[in-house]
Amino acid sequence: MPVVWKLKKWLAVEHDIYRPSELQALLVEKAGVQLSLQAVSTLLNGTPGALRLRTVQALCNALNCTLSDFCEVLPDNPELHNVSEDSQAQMLETQAENPPAISEKVGSEIDPATRAIILRILEEQGLVPRTSPQPLMVHRRLLGMLIPTWVWPLIPDLTRGIVEMLASTPYDLVLYSVNEEDLEAERSEVIDQLLATQLTAGLLAIFPGRACQYLTRLSRQGFPVVIIDDQDVQTTPWVGADNTAGAYSAVRHLIELGHRRIAHIKGPSAYLVSSDRYRGYCQALLEAGITPDPALVLEGDFLPPSGHACASKLFELPLEKRPTAIFASSDQMAYGVLTAAEAYGLSVPRDIAVVGFDDDAPSVHIHPALTTVRQPYFEMGQQGIKLLLSLLDTSSVPSGSGVISTDIQGIAHGEGGAARSLRVQLPTRLIVRESCGADYHSSIPLSSGNPAL
Repeated sequence: MPVVWKLKKWLAVEHDIYRPSELQALLVEKAGVQLSLQAVSTLLNGTPGALRLRTVQALCNALNCTLSDFCEVLPDNPELHNVSEDSQAQMLETQAENPPAISEKVGSEIDPATRAIILRILEEQGLVPRTSPQPLMVHRRLLGMLIPTWVWPLIPDLTRGIVEMLASTPYDLVLYSVNEEDLEAERSEVIDQLLATQLTAGLLAIFPGRACQYLTRLSRQGFPVVIIDDQDVQTTPWVGADNTAGAYSAVRHLIELGHRRIAHIKGPSAYLVSSDRYRGYCQALLEAGITPDPALVLEGDFLPPSGHACASKLFELPLEKRPTAIFASSDQMAYGVLTAAEAYGLSVPRDIAVVGFDDDAPSVHIHPALTTVRQPYFEMGQQGIKLLLSLLDTSSVPSGSGVISTDIQGIAHGEGGAARSLRVQLPTRLIVRESCGADYHSSIPLSSGNPAL
């Protein structure tokens, strides 16, 4: 199905626009869309993809025109492919007045299911006007999932919860990713595509980071969005873990073991979870009558090298100021603490107790096994998709799923009663193992058969 693209000619005639830079400025002013000069040149000189079609459609709406002013979809007629635009238009008018008899025969031979698929694809690509006298009744059964390009060990558990919850629904997943290194371009491609193609009925965003501001805008435009464990305070529907309570339980446990000089390796200060976990750390100390010592609080980046570097600084303190326990804000940083302790000839937990946060899969297998705070990743995935389904249609939420929100805060309703601000907070759990110095016996069998072997 060929497309005749006349944008360059139309802009010259209607708006006296001849250069890509002029169109680039117009797109920014009228549609709020920022494209590179290379992309604008492609837009002018060639038939663009669906995203660009919809971008220009938005511009034309702002200019009180329609996509059909400069874009024409032709039937699959070989006679039209090598003739001029004027000749094509003339031939199309003739065909409209005298439609070929064979067209009815071909139409009757197309399988109804195949025809529905073709029409749906045409609609999603913007090639069929949505204001058609006979609107297409397409029931979309796709949900988008936005993930970061970096992969933490928690992603598989989150995804497993999402997929298992979707198994009893008519929905499938479409995967998107955003690269933080080129956020603006990536955001434009992903977010604009979601609005343009209307391929998915909603979006579940996992750790969107700086992209959350665009997702909030998307949600306010009426597109169903749920964010899982973001690093900013959200007004968009959100699912996360109780990081403050988790950190409190970890430090409280160390205090009960007799520790008073407890250091904390924070995550990056720009992250909400970092401040939440630091808050829990301080609460536990103050409740026990211990004043937090700024010299025992250092900042890492959640990764092992920063945990090693921070622990090394703590181990170099004079003996009377050195901590007897370290609470790291992630298991990854706790691994770095363990390697630093080994490098300094310190025994864990005899010389230094260590507690992490997350309960990554390796934490039970390292030596000594790591005491940590378990985040409910699987349940977070379940709750995230369940919340998204509830925004779409309450009848789509699987019954008897066994997923219950422990803490649901503030539901605000906008137009039509749609949920606009919803927070689902799930509990964490302290997992006591060897690294903190408490009594601990491994529950891992020595073989796949008889544990006693």
